[in-house]
Parts: sequence; C-alpha cells; structure tokens
Amino acid sequence: MTGQYDYKSFRVLFVDDEEQTTDLVREYLMDTFDVVTAYDAETAWDKFSESPDSFAVVVTDQRMPGAQGTELLENIRQSRPRTIRILCTAYADIDAAISAVNEGAIYKYITKPVETPELEISIMRAMEFYLIQRERDLLMKEKLSALQRLMMTDRLISLGIFAAGLNHHMRNGLTAVKTFLDLAPLKLQSEDVDLERLRNPNYWNNFYATAQDSIAKVMELLKEVQKIPEAPSAPNETEVDVNAALNRALDQNRSELARRSISVEFQPDQVPNVIADGPMIDRLFELIIKDEAENAKDGGRLVISVEKKQGNGNYDGVKVVLQDDGPGLSASNLQCLFDPFFTRSNKPDQYGVNLLASYFLVHHHSGSIIAEKSEMGGVRFEIWLPLEPAQIPSLGGEEAFLSRVMEAERAWEKKLLGY
Repeated sequence: MTGQYDYKSFRVLFVDDEEQTTDLVREYLMDTFDVVTAYDAETAWDKFSESPDSFAVVVTDQRMPGAQGTELLENIRQSRPRTIRILCTAYADIDAAISAVNEGAIYKYITKPVETPELEISIMRAMEFYLIQRERDLLMKEKLSALQRLMMTDRLISLGIFAAGLNHHMRNGLTAVKTFLDLAPLKLQSEDVDLERLRNPNYWNNFYATAQDSIAKVMELLKEVQKIPEAPSAPNETEVDVNAALNRALDQNRSELARRSISVEFQPDQVPNVIADGPMIDRLFELIIKDEAENAKDGGRLVISVEKKQGNGNYDGVKVVLQDDGPGLSASNLQCLFDPFFTRSNKPDQYGVNLLASYFLVHHHSGSIIAEKSEMGGVRFEIWLPLEPAQIPSLGGEEAFLSRVMEAERAWEKKLLGY
C-alpha cells in the first residue's frame, strides 16, 4: 500500500468497564483515530451492529460485567471476519490467552496495565494491517472482475465470428425452406388438391402452421444474434439521459409487461448525464427490461432505481438497479446468467442472448453489470456506467495493474511477518 495511512478512514471500538480509563484512552487517541467507546460487551456489540463495516479495529478488556471480551470478539469475528481484534486483560495466564485466540481469533494479545503510547502504536499497526488487507481484497476482486470481462469479451468475439458465418449460410438455407412453405398452398391449389378432402386435413394444417412458426423463431434468433454489436473504436461522445433511456425501454416493453400483469415501480432520480453511445444505451435497457418482462413472475413487481455512485477507482458514474420478486435462481445459475443461450426459465422458445448482448454493451462503455439474488426474492441486476468512459483505464494496462497487485501482496506479507 502506498502513501500515508489514513487512520481515521475507519473507526476503532474501545471497550473497558473502567469508565474513567476508557474516557481517558478515548481522549488520548481521538486526535489519531475515530474512536467509539463502550463500558460493557453488550453495549459494544450494539454499537458495532449499527454500522459493522465502519469499524476496522476492536480493542476490548477480557473481564467485564456480563459477557467477557472473548465472547464479544467471537461475535464480531462471525459478523465481520476482517475486523482486527485486540484483547487487553490483567489476567496474563495461558488459559485466557488460549481462549482469546481460539474463541475470538484475535490479532494481538496485550497484558494490562498497558501504556497509552504503546496502545496507540498497537492500534496503528492493526489499522495498517486492516487497510492493507482491504486494499489487497479490493485489488484481487478487481483483478477477477477484469479477467471475467476479458473472458466475456473473448466469448463475444468468438460468437460474433460464428454468428456472421452462421447467419449467411442459415439464411440461405432457410430462404429456400420458407419460400417452399409460402408457396405450398398455391402449388397444391394449382395441382387441384382440395385440402378439405384429405383424410386428416387438421394434421396438415397444424403441421404447416408449426413449420411456419418454427421458421419465424429461427429467423428471429438469427436477427437477435446479429444485433450483438461489434465494438466500435469508441463510444459516440454524446450526453445520454439515463432516466429518459429507461423510460423509452419501458415503453418498448410495456405491452409484454402488461400482458403478464407485471407492475413497474420507477421513480427517476436527478443524476448527471453519461457520455455514451445513445442507441447502445437504449438497446441495453431495452434488452434488460425485455428479459425481465419474459422471466419475472406473472403478477409480479419490477423495481427500478437510479443514483449517482462512484465505481472502482473512485470514478463518478450512475448506478441503475433492476430487481424483481421472483422466481429466483440458484447461485450456480446466477453465475451462468450471461452465458450464451442460457435461459432463466424452462421456456423452450427463449434463447438467452439478450443478457449476453447487455453485458457487452455495458463493458463497451467501461462499466460493470452484475446479477445476484434480489432481496425481493428474484434476480437483481446492478449496472454501473461511468460519466466519462474515456477516463477509465483500459484493460490494456495490465502491467501497471499487476504492479499494484504485487505491491499490495508484498505489504501484506510484511504485515503478516510483523514488519
């Protein structure tokens, strides 16, 4: 990790039943840290639970009225394993130390009485460990995300090449078949064949209708695959109103949503325009909402929200969340949601390229799209689009990114060794 550590970027929870000591420690440490104090484990747990992600370090006494310090540390470990846990106690026996390590998985064991400057240094080292650990986790998550995007891009390129040849050859063959089917009634009539005099006219009429319907579906599939866009050199630098694009997409799919009685809850929010290719963004939201219209449950709800949010690297952008109330998907199926031809339902007439195209459209604008289980019970799509895609480093800068990862790994190893 490079640069000066910001020791106030996360909070420190200090717990001791000696109120005067606790207040003095807080006063001493408050210039360096954002300190929250408690006089017992129960109160400390309540304060921690209010905002668990805001705490980096917890320092607690062992012997207190009510729950012991190790119990508090175990609860914190269960809730937020990455939070650094330090135990202070006047009982320097081996049993207390073993209990602290086994039950609370502590970072450090301090014997009381402890000098305040020594405590400050211990908390500083713990905070540094937490910050390095956090940056390492973020970098690895970003690396995995980058690798996933590279795999998806490679898959899309392969699909595009395949689709181009497939379209040409299949359309030629289907044209002959479709022409034959279209002319079949006229040809039968010219041959003086009376369909009504056949022994089973319903069979031939149904067979003819099924064949025509199947041809139409194959032609529609080829049309959809062809719409998966090839990446242009750069997005058209125009300002796109995300709220307006979502409203247009809802209008495109309104009849299907109404047919399945899916209610839509969308309240546009004031967010900046994004620099993007307007038709591509329209197509993106049209495909996502089309997928929801096809796969959300009958009579269900589709909730859409928009807000300004920073993405990885603290780049400004707009976050769009679309979620439904079912049916949900298993964790393994969620991982496959953007695979070619994966379908969310068992409907045989769906072929699942809409989400693949959506993934490409977001990726082309240097954004991100994830699918996860919705709190409403269905699927939740979170799309992030940068305000200015040109500011986002391209995936070509792998050497600089790898350097950051390795630097974080070296810092992590040093902290593990106590340097």
